[in-house]
Order: sequence, then structure tokens, then C-alpha cells
Amino acid sequence: MRKPLKRILLKTWPKIIVALVGVLIYLSAIRLSGDIEGLLVNIAASLISIPIIFIAYDLWNEKIHRALNENVYRYAENEISQVMLEIRRYMEMFLKGFCVYFDDDDIVLEESDPNNFILKMKDTSKILYDEDKDPYQLKYQLEDYDEDEDDRFDIYGLEKDTVVPVIEEVQYLGYQVVDIDLEDIVESLNELLKNSFIMERMDDEEVSVIIHLLEAFKMLQTFVEGHRDDLFLRTDLKVKGFVCKVSEPKESPIGTVKLYSLYYREEADVKEQARVKQTKKSMQTKSKESTREPSYEQLLDEKILPNVKENVKENELLSVYVVNPDYYIIFGDLITEIIECIRDWRKTRAGAVVTDYESGRIGYL
Repeated sequence: MRKPLKRILLKTWPKIIVALVGVLIYLSAIRLSGDIEGLLVNIAASLISIPIIFIAYDLWNEKIHRALNENVYRYAENEISQVMLEIRRYMEMFLKGFCVYFDDDDIVLEESDPNNFILKMKDTSKILYDEDKDPYQLKYQLEDYDEDEDDRFDIYGLEKDTVVPVIEEVQYLGYQVVDIDLEDIVESLNELLKNSFIMERMDDEEVSVIIHLLEAFKMLQTFVEGHRDDLFLRTDLKVKGFVCKVSEPKESPIGTVKLYSLYYREEADVKEQARVKQTKKSMQTKSKESTREPSYEQLLDEKILPNVKENVKENELLSVYVVNPDYYIIFGDLITEIIECIRDWRKTRAGAVVTDYESGRIGYL
């Protein structure tokens, strides 16, 4: 409620001041007499009535215009929110690392020995397929499952003093590091600012948030590009559970490209492998298919990675990286500034609800 009142006050305060001047002139005029009194009273009446008429007209016109063009306004605001959504995904990746591919309570990270970890997905969180080949997850079928009550990682709850400790602990895959490309988002924000159809339907507060976000994101993009070689440091840590597959080179309008696919793979445990081998011997089959060890595999991400250098092996994309300690504070400040901008956008008239075209659903920004 405070935001609309503040916006109305900022738009109408010059007219209100004029009206108050009219009131002061009237109070002074009634102490006089004769023609001077009549003249000042008429001037005061004009100074009071005209601003009030304009204020009422502006407020009524804005309300009627928005009501008649509600769908247009919602479309314009959602176009901005689409870019905000993409930016939020980058911020989540920076703050969650390779855990960003999973919901917060989906996985367990076990330490097998120093510098070696095993990533395991809980059975209820794995993607399964029904008789119609439609995907589903068991956790959503449980009666006591409540997504809103889960203890989830909330980037909007992070402040400047809590972002840096998160960055100190987060770990990334090489696949994620080479996938960082912030230039497209900067171009999208610039294009939106040039789009008169959209910007004319934003109020002053929304435009201010967009400009602030563009400035903050440009600073982050410039910083990342300027320190691409030393912002993320490769470590000796190894995480078992990820698999990267690379397609054969294919011709496309942009040249020869490869498709990189990141999977979560769960190999069968030792007991299960022994059982399979025993079954193989007892059946004495020559079928190659029966010798394959069972495993669970789930596609996490799939895209073209233009920043990957030639002759890079798949396992190099699964190397673990951390943020350079020299950049903890500045990197954390830049991320915090962008999160603050998105938080401000959620408080505007556009709200926090956005139509996510990529996932095909309506959700919160």
C-alpha cells in the first residue's frame, strides 16, 4: 500500500503545492477589503480548483486506461520479468554451484575419501515414467509433501553479509564455468529500454528499477569478462555422479557446433553388480545387452557451449572450480546488488508472478 501512495504523492506534489499556495492567498485575502479582497479570492479559487481538477483527471485517466489495457500492461511487465527470471537463474547458479540442478532436499553429498565426493539423488526425487511415458517424481505424489514448507534456499533472503560466506563454500563444474555468458542479458535489457511499446507502459518506479538493474548487471558482466581466467580456480576435488556427453560436430547457421549434455548418473552398487555377474554366468548368455551394469541416468542440462576450447575432453568439463578468494568481496557485492534490484522489482506494480515460457508454467520470480 505504501508504494502506490508514494508514487501518487511524487506525481501530484507540484499540483498540491500550487493548491496550498491558493489556500494561503485566500486566508490572506479575507483579512482585506474591497476590490483587492475580491481579486485575491478569485486568484486563490483558481489556484485551488485547477490543480485539484488536474489531479483527479490524472488519477482517473490512469485507472481507466490501465483497466482498458490490462492485458497489454501485463504483457509488457511480463517481458521485463522474463529477463529478470533469466538473471535470477544466473544468481542461483553463482550461489549454489552444481547443486543448482537439483531441488534443495533432493540430493546427498557423501565424502568417500579426502577430496572425493559422491553425489546421490534421493529415490523420491528421481524422474520416473508412467505407462504413458509421462515423467513424474514420487515426492510430488506423497500426501505429506508440501513444497511451500520445505527448507529451501532463498536468494532473496540473503544480505550483503551473508552472500560472501555462501560464495566461499560454493563449488562449480567446469561445464558451468564455460557456460557463463552475460552479454546476451545485457543486450536484452538494452533492447527493452529501446522498446517504446513496453517502456511507455512502465511507471517511473519500474523504469528506475530496470535502469538500476542494467547498471548493476553491466558491472557484473564487465567484472566477469575481465577476470574470466582467474575468477574461478580449478581444484583437485572430484564429485562422482555427473556425466558429460558430447555429440558429433554438426553444421548449423552459426558454423560447426557440438551439443553438450550434462547427466546425473547413478551406478549400481557393488552388491547389485555382483548379482548381475552371477546371473550372467548362470544364464551363460552371449548377449551383450545382459552384461551391461544397471544404472540410473537423468538429463540435467543440454546446450551448445561456444566458449569450450578445441580438444577439451568430457571429464575436464566435470572438474570442480571455486571462486578465487581475492574476489570474494567484490563478487559478492555485485551479486547482492543485482538480487536487491530483482527484490525491488517484485515490490512494484508488476508483482512477483511471471509466466515462465521455458518451463511452461506460471510461478513466482
